[in-house]
Amino acid sequence: MDDAQLLGTGLREMCASADVNQRQALLQFVRLLQKWNRVYNLTATRGSCEIIRRHVFDSLTVMPYIEGRRVIDVGSGAGLPGLVLAILCGEREFVLLDANARKTRFMRQAIIEIGLKNARVCQQRVEQYVPENGFDTVVSRAFAPGGALFASVDHLLDRGRVVLMLGREPGLTDLPSGYRLTGMYPARIPGVKTHRHIATVEKGA
Repeated sequence: MDDAQLLGTGLREMCASADVNQRQALLQFVRLLQKWNRVYNLTATRGSCEIIRRHVFDSLTVMPYIEGRRVIDVGSGAGLPGLVLAILCGEREFVLLDANARKTRFMRQAIIEIGLKNARVCQQRVEQYVPENGFDTVVSRAFAPGGALFASVDHLLDRGRVVLMLGREPGLTDLPSGYRLTGMYPARIPGVKTHRHIATVEKGA
């Protein structure tokens, strides 16, 4: 099975709608990540099939839980999940936030080469980032545990949703005042045995 077939099969299993251009953009992202990995070591995953399974599909498990128009991916790294989500969610605006210079350079180049119009990159620590407008959804893939995360992102939301990509232990305790856990969902990734969970937390709910 080649990369295009693997991607198409996985998207169908995940019930993720993607047109021809979006699929081509996802495959271009995979190729770019492989290319940059040879020099910058952005991720330990090397082969295209494993990148599709462990990064593209993993990123897309978040998509059903995003709300609103403005989304920020905190600790985006190599654009995971934010850049992948931006490819399939053209009606939303994405900010990809990370303090690492190599990773932000990669994301900026990927946005240019793929031709994304709804994503921009900010190289800054989340505590120092002050947006002009608040966000509807904050997404985080293992950025920081529990209370530390909410303290870091609180200024990004007036009201809205935090979507967390958690690992084997789905417990989420000691939420700060004003936050409420609204859901904990197992993440099913085609072709990967995983214990990941997706948590949704509402601020001002």
